[in-house]
Amino acid sequence: MIDSETKPCLLPRKDTKGDSAALASHQALRASELPIFEPLSVRSKQEEDKELWQPSWNCFCCQDTGKIQPSLIRLVMPDYNYDRDRLPICQLCTKSNDLFHLNEFGVLDTRFDLYLCKKLDAIARDDWKRTTLHHFETVKKRVEKATGQIVHSLTTQNRTQNDNREVQQRKAEIEAISPKQWAVMRTAYLGEDDE
Repeated sequence: MIDSETKPCLLPRKDTKGDSAALASHQALRASELPIFEPLSVRSKQEEDKELWQPSWNCFCCQDTGKIQPSLIRLVMPDYNYDRDRLPICQLCTKSNDLFHLNEFGVLDTRFDLYLCKKLDAIARDDWKRTTLHHFETVKKRVEKATGQIVHSLTTQNRTQNDNREVQQRKAEIEAISPKQWAVMRTAYLGEDDE
């Protein structure tokens, strides 16, 4: 037995027609009560485009985080597991100073010295150069392919032998016109020279 004090559910039941319309209007009513915010970017659009070609960090060993990048760690420790093992910190830049408070918890690996971090930095810089060069070559090939297709489509036409013969004949006729004849035709077409 239903109590007279019980209020009916405002959401539509699944077995009735028009459920999606009722649900949408319910969601629209709830959404209209919420404020609308503009997204706040961390980086400007110009910086995002720049980072594609040049990274924003100075230290390639840790990418200015203080933590050596896992791909570089695996060059020294092939069995390194980021989720299990201690975190090697970079000695090349000062960003690792922010992490030294974690040393008391035993989560930092300080065996990577300055010399090793310099080597890892050089490897990462070289990888970055090769990556950007590869990206540049890929883009260059795409541009050359696209422009080649455009030029090819503009210069190549499906001419018959008859069309080619007619083009050659017109070309020969134009080349046979003397400079004096050109001057007469110019005057006839444009009128007398004002010079």
